[in-house]
Formats: sequence, C-alpha cells, structure tokens
Amino acid sequence: MDTPRVHPKVLRPGDTIGIVAPAGPITSRENLDQGIATLERIGFRVRFDDRIFESWRYLAGDDASRAAELMRYFCDPEIQGIVSLRGGFGCSRLIPRLDEGRLRSHCKIFMGFSDLTTLHLYFRRRFGWVTIHGPMATSPVLGKLAGTEQEDNLVKVLTDATYRPVFSFPQLETWHPGVGEGELAGGCLSLMIASLGTPYEVKTDGKILFLEDLGEPPYRIDRMLTQLRHAGKFENVQGIILGSFRECEPAPVGYSLEDTLMEVLRNLELPILAKFPAGHGPENWAIPLGVPVRLDAGNRRIEFLEPAASE
Repeated sequence: MDTPRVHPKVLRPGDTIGIVAPAGPITSRENLDQGIATLERIGFRVRFDDRIFESWRYLAGDDASRAAELMRYFCDPEIQGIVSLRGGFGCSRLIPRLDEGRLRSHCKIFMGFSDLTTLHLYFRRRFGWVTIHGPMATSPVLGKLAGTEQEDNLVKVLTDATYRPVFSFPQLETWHPGVGEGELAGGCLSLMIASLGTPYEVKTDGKILFLEDLGEPPYRIDRMLTQLRHAGKFENVQGIILGSFRECEPAPVGYSLEDTLMEVLRNLELPILAKFPAGHGPENWAIPLGVPVRLDAGNRRIEFLEPAASE
C-alpha cells in the first residue's frame, strides 16, 4: 500500500528558496547566477551556504556535509522551498545518513531532476511527499525562462494551490492509444534502475510512469527497460510518458533510439505518449511527482488531477 500523499505548502511572494548540493559539484558560477536571478525575478529570496561550492572527487563535498545540509534546510523554518544545485552523482550515498524522524514533519517544495530522482523516490516512499521534477539552480533552462509558458507553468506549480496542469504539446507522439489514470512516478531511467532492491525502490503498480535519461546508448536503454520488465514493473502500470532522451542516439548503424524504445515497449498494450518536453533536453517543464494524472495518449493530452502544493 502506498504511503498517503503529503502536499507541500505553496510558496508566496517573498518566501525563501534554499539551494542545496546533494549531488555533484560545479566548476562555474555563471549558470548558478542566472538561475538565482530567475528565482528572484519571479518573487523569491534565495539562500545558500558557501558549502555548496565544495568539491570532493565527483561530489559536492563529503557525504556527511551534504546530508547535514539537506536536513538543515528542510528543518529550517525560514526556508519555504528547496531547489537542488545540480545533478550528477551522490544522492544515493546520502540515504543512510538521513534522519527520517527529523525530516518527516518538514515537507516543503522540493525541485530537481536527474540524480535527484533518487531523492524523489525516497521522499515519496518513506514520507508520501509530493515533489517536483523540474529545473535545478544551475540548469541553463532556468536562466532562460523569462516570458515563456514554461516559466508561467513553473510559477503556478510553486505558488497556486488550485493549479492542475494540462499539457498537449504539438510534438507529442502517440505510440499506443488509450487512457490511463494513476499517480505520476518516475524520472531518470538509470536512477530508477539503481533504486531496485532498495527501501526507496520505485513503485509502479497503478501508476503512470515517466521516463527520461541522458547519454545512455540504445543498448543500455534496452537493458534497463528489460530489467524493469523482468522486475515486474510494467505489469500493473497504467500508462507511460517518455520525456527527453538526450545524447542517447547510436552511431549511424541503421537504427535509432526510437526504434529501440518502440521494440521494447510495443507489446505492453499500454497508453504510451512520447516526446514530452521534460528531462535533460532544451526544455524541462516542471511536473509534480506523486499526484494523480490522466493520460489520454490517443488525444496527446496529460491532465494533472491534483495541484502540486496546498495552502
């Protein structure tokens, strides 16, 4: 049985968003400065500790420091929302260091993607939290949102307790028609594979599954989807939404990533909608994870049935 859903509180003008670094380090502040400028322009204060600039191997500091920072920001009453600095690697190393008793009562807006998929899965499985798959503080897309529909969607997801997004983009492709309803789960495919066998393993029964990834050649995508199938993760799925699979195309050998995806998924007899603009691509629309959605693949429409946040 699923843990009951817990919605974070909406953000209000003047609220503080904390930037944390639970995964990889950064080498340049340019994208961060642009991301901060966007968050401030849409009405929020931004806070971070200089600790986010630490670097140890491929991580933004040691495990203890990153875990302590994450917990400190969730428990700080002066911080109303949290955005990750960037993805990369390292979130899974934090799990044993997180104090569930300390975190459980501090649900807040939490946004990120890529390696942050691990924390999305953990927060949903352990606490029931609704979180947001969306741009991070250093994501180039965050610094380029001014005046776009993407920005309007992001602001409403964060601040409007009545907003239930409805998406019907012209580039969406129906790979298998049908209608399915269920809670939206998923994120980066390779991180979902890494969750198998853990206490935060992705749950797919009755869910609409969202998948995207970066830099994985088709044979690896094939292997990961096949592993999900062997693990029974497609048996009771109500539908699949495929996001961006950036830099996943093979060298010119007569087939495409799309060929691979279709070959592996075609026999599932599920509603499947492809090319949703979220993930590692040039667009990354903010979408709530953990809320029920209605997927109408034949009409290329995704309707969220609950807002991300509450009053």
